[in-house]
Amino acid sequence: MAIIDKVLVGSTFVGALGALIGGTVILAKNTGELNEMYKKFKSSLEQKSVVKTNPIPRKCGVCRICSRKGYTEWHHIISRGHAKKTGQDQLITNPGNVVELCKSCHDQTTASKSWYLLNKKRER
Repeated sequence: MAIIDKVLVGSTFVGALGALIGGTVILAKNTGELNEMYKKFKSSLEQKSVVKTNPIPRKCGVCRICSRKGYTEWHHIISRGHAKKTGQDQLITNPGNVVELCKSCHDQTTASKSWYLLNKKRER
């Protein structure tokens, strides 16, 4: 179904144009105004679709290292911090940059050990 679903009114007698855009009746004085409203609507849809898109797949509940089934956590192969620091923000949501690990295996990764040591120093 097109974004502009139907043109409702295009009458010189009424002096207005109308269209059903995204389920809302829009009235405009001329086609230029109607086109501007359409462009705003279209850009708002594109912005919303960017926010809603989540390329990270759903968890299957199986650890990629030990094959244990149950509770798992996402582990970023290239860490989120490193990706931000090097300007590679797309790696944060890249499905090829994450693996599903059980808590035991995830705690053995370098990043988890670093966080543990950092928090231990803060407690002192």
